[in-house]
Amino acid sequence: MADKVPNLQLQRWREQHKLTRDQLAQLINQSKSGIAGRLACDEERIRRWEKGEVAWPRNPYPAALEEVTRLRMEALGFGRSKAPTVLPVGAAPLTRDTPPEIDEIADIADWLNQGSRHSEAIEEIEQAAASMAGAHTEIPPKNLMRHVRRVHRQVRDLLNQSDLRFRQVRDLLRIDADLIAHAAVLLGDVNRDQAAEAYGRIAVQLAEEASSNPGLAWYARAKTARWQGHYIEAADLARRGYNATPAGPMKHQLEWYEANSAALFGDISRARDAAHRADLCADSVTTIPPRSVWSFPTQRQTLFSLAVAVRTGEPDTALGAAAMADRAAAAGDRPSLATWAQIRVAAGIAHLLKDDLSGVMHETVPVLSIPPELRLTTVTGYLDDLSHRLAHPRFADCADAVRLRQQIRDFNAAALPDEPTMESA
Repeated sequence: MADKVPNLQLQRWREQHKLTRDQLAQLINQSKSGIAGRLACDEERIRRWEKGEVAWPRNPYPAALEEVTRLRMEALGFGRSKAPTVLPVGAAPLTRDTPPEIDEIADIADWLNQGSRHSEAIEEIEQAAASMAGAHTEIPPKNLMRHVRRVHRQVRDLLNQSDLRFRQVRDLLRIDADLIAHAAVLLGDVNRDQAAEAYGRIAVQLAEEASSNPGLAWYARAKTARWQGHYIEAADLARRGYNATPAGPMKHQLEWYEANSAALFGDISRARDAAHRADLCADSVTTIPPRSVWSFPTQRQTLFSLAVAVRTGEPDTALGAAAMADRAAAAGDRPSLATWAQIRVAAGIAHLLKDDLSGVMHETVPVLSIPPELRLTTVTGYLDDLSHRLAHPRFADCADAVRLRQQIRDFNAAALPDEPTMESA
């Protein structure tokens, strides 16, 4: 294993001969031993040798080094002997029988040392993925998608390296599973449901391959199915994710997803059972991580409670949840723009269930000022639901209802304008 003591003898020899690390590497590759062994020595390998990160290079590097330098390996700072032995110019290359105890582990030691240079890159990629998840509610989805895809490509490039440690491969698969799950959510946000579904499936497979938490990937799949109108499938996917996810905010959110999806396809009993489990799950969530695409802050919890109450025909309960969200916002717990918009429209639907059209207008009209690039599918979906309800015959002669339906159509039609940079990223 590497002793971490700088190899000053090898460095001194190189500097005396006025060679750069890259030049020494090329001489090693061009040596008879190097060509025979088809070596691919590079500046990074020389650096590791000189820094003492490799105790004994694997074969046939020792023979190639001795051929180029005319010194034995011990004289170059490898092994135990410190006495340099210089060969006459033109002498035949030295040969040496590597002790079997060293030879047995040399390849493993060299492989471990080679892999260490990837650790910093993996840490940077993981930090980038976390930063993008945290920026989910702040950056338009098409812009953020470009960054997610770029970092995903960095992960794939690293996975193609042959000297990764097993732990590093597992870490990269875990990071990529989360990146692809995030991409699935973003694709769903911009109404790219077919792609979102494909990304979600791959994210689940990657998480399973990495033996990591698959909850994020299951959430992405359930969310996509829900906004495609596949409510039974969404409820089942959320339940599978709930069963596979350890206790925490994501497990809590998945159970609310099951409750909401079950309510949407009319299974009121299942919706209420799932909501009850979600309430019990909330008691086990002791810490809330920083807000990101994966966190489940109080305002989103309130939104799900409100949505289920609307679907199960309990408008007073829904309006109570909306009032709770407003009090939390006034106290400083402000929701993201998309969550705020969904709460407002859901509250508007609750008012409509009570035939209170003025309440509908009061809740909904402020949402219609959201800029086009931030009009996510989750928001336009809620507005479509409200518009469908306003089309009921009892509102046919109501000018406010007719005007609001037209405003919703205009709002949704202008949502998420095309950006060619998303495809070219």
